[in-house]
Amino acid sequence: MITIIGAGPAGSYLGYLLARQGKDVAIIEEHDAVGKPVQCTGIVTHSIEKFFKLKNGVIAKRLNKVIVASKNNRIAVNVDEIVMWRDLFDKFVAGMAEKEGVKILLNHKFIGINGKNSVKVKDRKNEKIKNLKSEIVVGADGPYSAVARAVGMNSISKNYIGMQAKVKLDMDTSSFECYFGTDFPDFFGWVVPESDDTVRLGIGCFENAEHYFYRFLKSRTGKSDVLCWESGLIPLYNPNKIIQKGSIYLIGDAAAQVKATTGGGIIPSLKAAQSLCDCIINNKDYNKEFKKQSGRELLLHLRIRKILNKFSDEDYDKLLNLMSQDKVRKILKKYDRDTPIPLVANLLLKEPRFFYFAKLLWR
Repeated sequence: MITIIGAGPAGSYLGYLLARQGKDVAIIEEHDAVGKPVQCTGIVTHSIEKFFKLKNGVIAKRLNKVIVASKNNRIAVNVDEIVMWRDLFDKFVAGMAEKEGVKILLNHKFIGINGKNSVKVKDRKNEKIKNLKSEIVVGADGPYSAVARAVGMNSISKNYIGMQAKVKLDMDTSSFECYFGTDFPDFFGWVVPESDDTVRLGIGCFENAEHYFYRFLKSRTGKSDVLCWESGLIPLYNPNKIIQKGSIYLIGDAAAQVKATTGGGIIPSLKAAQSLCDCIINNKDYNKEFKKQSGRELLLHLRIRKILNKFSDEDYDKLLNLMSQDKVRKILKKYDRDTPIPLVANLLLKEPRFFYFAKLLWR
């Protein structure tokens, strides 16, 4: 038996892949429904369709443009993005797993590892403790992974505070917006439409999130009212994080498998699920194999983030000027942020002035 803790996309997709390989898999989910609570903007590139074709009901919007704004500049870039109903997406992936025979136990909370081949969980309906036999345990249980803590794999990690809310706002529903500069320290702000009059507006930062959020909300909407909150932590990728210890593995946010440039973790976690499935089936070292498959990409995202975090408002203005060129726009359209190596290589080849920003690593 393989036990996966957490029925998010990382855990469910891994369960699906393992079940297709003939493995007996159970997923433990502490909430009473898959997809709760929503703590994600739910916007992904078209690269997600390399993994599976999304049902129309999962898709809230398809976007063909991003508005990128700095303090004194603003450009539009053509893109191919999908905004998902995140709860329905989670249920969609969990449904794939269940069709392959994966058992999903809702309202069950992971308590700890009970010996070598047993997992202790609490049935939250009746408060009873259960011991489940399991040769392999996978923590797909988020930034504060209880699995990682239980086996001493919770190395110190930095997390952004992602403060997001649904608000009423009329905007071009074929585009989304990203804001950069000193009003959005260490990360950025976003406005993503989900319907004709409702958007997901948020910011990420290491501290003072409430202050920056409400200032952004007021400046963009003229109001301070929110419909509901969808906030959560965004892990910062750590290339030194241990993600396997014997028969215990971490995946997704629990393993900090997140693009440091954007905070996106859905597609990296799906890639990680493929890698981890291969490691479990073929008895490979997941720490090494994941780095072979995705380590270079996530490390590049991290280095770009370190450069961006040293930008002044003038640097962002200069960056947007370079991005506004037709030759750069074509590259940004061809390669998305989930293929960062060819994206950056082609940008530097076509526009060497991007090298200017590399020096900021040593500023």
